[in-house]
Amino acid sequence: MVTVEAMIGYFERLIAEHRLSGDRQGLLRIQTTAGMMMQAAQAAGDAATARRLHVLAAQAANQAEEARR
Repeated sequence: MVTVEAMIGYFERLIAEHRLSGDRQGLLRIQTTAGMMMQAAQAAGDAATARRLHVLAAQAANQAEEARR
């Protein structure tokens, strides 16, 4: 079974890879996916995980904006 820690680590690696390659669309996909997972965590009452996913979604969005410039 995949853990939340493993998924968050995977997202962090993907954000770094997409940032380095300038892959704006990849970053936007991460933003969307992390946002959906954040909503699932909120629905399950897991505020700590929801917050971590919110931070990841924001990081991906910020990096996507930087890649656009």
